[in-house]
Amino acid sequence: MLEKYEKAGKIASKVRKEAAKKITAGMKVADMVDFVESSIKSTGAGLSFPCNVSINQIAAHYTSDPGDETLFCSGDIVKLDMGAEVDGYISDTAVTVIVEGDNAPNTTDDGKLIKMPGRLDDGNPTITEDELEERYKIEEASRMALENAISIIREGTTLNDIGAIVQKTIQDMGFTPIVNLSGHSLEQNNLHAGLTIPNFPDGSDHKLQEGDHIAVEPFATNGVGLVTDLPNAYIYSYLRNRPLRQPDAKQLLKYISQNNAHFPFSKNALVEKFDPKKLNRAMRPLITSRAIYPYSALKEKENGMVAQTEHTIIVEKDGCQITTL
Repeated sequence: MLEKYEKAGKIASKVRKEAAKKITAGMKVADMVDFVESSIKSTGAGLSFPCNVSINQIAAHYTSDPGDETLFCSGDIVKLDMGAEVDGYISDTAVTVIVEGDNAPNTTDDGKLIKMPGRLDDGNPTITEDELEERYKIEEASRMALENAISIIREGTTLNDIGAIVQKTIQDMGFTPIVNLSGHSLEQNNLHAGLTIPNFPDGSDHKLQEGDHIAVEPFATNGVGLVTDLPNAYIYSYLRNRPLRQPDAKQLLKYISQNNAHFPFSKNALVEKFDPKKLNRAMRPLITSRAIYPYSALKEKENGMVAQTEHTIIVEKDGCQITTL
């Protein structure tokens, strides 16, 4: 079991480092998602969830649908969140990248704005030097909060201890932790296994035990420290079988139950088997019947910029092991 957690961690770590170097202005988000997911799968591992690529105010749960034209732009603060699974044993890791390079045109050849669902602007933002400097500092606050949290993790550390040091680190650097996003424990075939690892002191006196597997992921922002749902979902989880009338929906649910029962998935996992033009119609009754659960993309409530850093950690008696270092 330990070897499989370690292998999943090494795979995700290697891909995360390679992916972070590739992000540049003008690149399609869809190309980054494809690079991450294909790189993980090329090792023989599976995806523990779709690659999240969340830009600026969007904090989490954005991934490209088929045909996504969203572009990275210079100055973007990008959360790159990914994970691998080996026989169901999971890694989960994230890094924040400030995008450099020259922007690509945000219009088609005939002058129409390119649709970019992964952005809350038109894809040609103007970033001042002060704003850019602040984004680097937000990234540093998230990264330092994770480092400081890891330094205290061992058997007997309480969840409140972790939340307190995350909050203090981020606030001491002039920013705010996002309090309604959190880390989580991990088990075989279970990405969110029961424990919530807070980003603020929530009062929990639960003590970590030797052998616990947890993902710690501080989110820092210059906003108010809360996220809200955006209208659209791009990531889904299988919940249960349901009686359905529509043949396409029945076929789709059967496929999902056989191939995506344990881990979240995106439409990219389905388009090889199902016509992309019919996929939305087939998925609708699965959502309304609660056969699958849609995860709304999340944005900072007051449109603050957001950074995220994350590692998967195994708790030891006198310290911890980071599998995604």
